This record gives sequence, structure tokens and C-alpha cells, in this order.
Amino acid sequence: MAAKSNKPGNGGLRLAVDIGNTNTVIGLFGGGKILHRWRLATRKDTTVDEISLWLNGLVRTDAERSAISVSAMASVVPAQDDNWARALEGVFGSPPEILDYKNCLGLKLDYEIPRQIGADRLANVLGAQALGHSEGVIIDLGTATTFDIFGANTYWGGIICPGIQTSIRSLAASAAKLSEVELRWTDTVIGKTTDDALRIGMLHGTLGQLEYLLKAVIAERKMKKPSVIATGGLAPLLSGRSKAIRVIEPDLTLIGIHHLLVGIEKKGLRSK
Repeated sequence: MAAKSNKPGNGGLRLAVDIGNTNTVIGLFGGGKILHRWRLATRKDTTVDEISLWLNGLVRTDAERSAISVSAMASVVPAQDDNWARALEGVFGSPPEILDYKNCLGLKLDYEIPRQIGADRLANVLGAQALGHSEGVIIDLGTATTFDIFGANTYWGGIICPGIQTSIRSLAASAAKLSEVELRWTDTVIGKTTDDALRIGMLHGTLGQLEYLLKAVIAERKMKKPSVIATGGLAPLLSGRSKAIRVIEPDLTLIGIHHLLVGIEKKGLRSK
């Protein structure tokens, strides 16, 4: 395949790839909207050929593949970075933009060691900005539960807690009489079965943790009317449960990765 410029043409499609610890999520954007999304299990030993087969299988037609003029990826799995970059370039004809602390549209990073900030966390802030939020807190409920605080085109820092499912698996592995359970809300906060007691601890406990930390963060930053946005695979579980969380956007990370491409196009920038 002949190489093509990493610049979107008129009506071009953009591909955003979020390589997470548990899942890799791919979004195909057109006209600023997600047209398709796919979720794959992340493996640390996936080869370039396997990724290429996946991409060709997901984007099935030559017309659609040729319409994908640019791609970008954000990864928290360094062992897979090079393989995904090579596969994306091989399938779509141009190298992907890599979202990281050096390539995040000039976002000011008020952080002692910027390279330690996960690319997914930066993508979430860019996604919040793309949706019109200028100041707030993003809660990402995935393998870890993370809080990222932003405002005035600045990343102010964050908080990292064990994720809900990660906590359940850890308990199940460490306690002989505990096992993984289906996550669902109970009618009471006193469990009458061990499974319900675990559900209550994980869900109500997480909710209490969120409310406490949000209150502390908002007070420390002296925020007046912050946006509080929940994202990640478990975010829908909080729907209607927290008065503080006003927005639930499961696709926030993909939106942020896509926003990187849009911003680079508008500013005429290219990462080095």
C-alpha cells in the first residue's frame, strides 16, 4: 500500500485506539461522531500480524480503509506500543499520532514527573475539553479508579484507587470463602448473603469513596461549579446513584484521542 499523508481529507474518517490494561477499545469517527466502536481483550504478547488481522477484520471494506486518513493511539501498555503503531501504519498507510505527555495539544501539566501521567488520563482531559468542560474532575472506573482534576487548559493532578473488579478479584484470590460476584445494586446496605455483602462493600463503598474524595478535591481547588464526569466500563453502574456526578460519558477516552487528531489538524502540528 502506498504511504499517504497523515492529514485528514474532506470527509475523511479518523481512528482512535485506547490500549488499556484490560481492554483495547477502538473507535471509528466520522463527522465528529463515533460511527463504530470495538472492544478487544488486551494481551501483552499480541504480534503486529495479529493486530493487523484484527484491524482488517474490523474495518472490512477497502473503501472504508482508504477513507481512514489518520489514526491516533493512547496506551498504558508499553509492551504493545510499537506493535500497535506498526500495525496501524501498515494497514492505513501512515504512522499514528501517539498521545502522551509530550503530545497533548499544549495541555499544561502541573505534575512533578509528567511522563508518569497515563496517556488515558490525558485523553480523558482532552475529551472533557472537546465536550466543552473547562474545569472539573474526571472519574474513570476501569482496572483502577482514577480521578483527574483539570481546568484552564491545565492538568492539575489526580488520585489512583483500586478498581472495583480489581478489588473483587484480589479478595477472591486471597480469601477462600469469597468469590467473584455479578456487580449489581442491592436494596439494602446490610447484606444477608456473602455475595450481597461483597456487592455492597464494592458498590456502596466505591460510591462513598467517590463522594468523599470529590468533596475534598473541590474544596482544595476552591472550585465553584466544576464538571464531574464519570467514564470507563463501570461508569454506567453509577447512573442515578451520585448527585455529584452530573455527566456519564463511557466514550470519553476515545473522544479525547480523536480530539488530539482534530487539534493537530487545526493547528497544523505534527508530533516528533
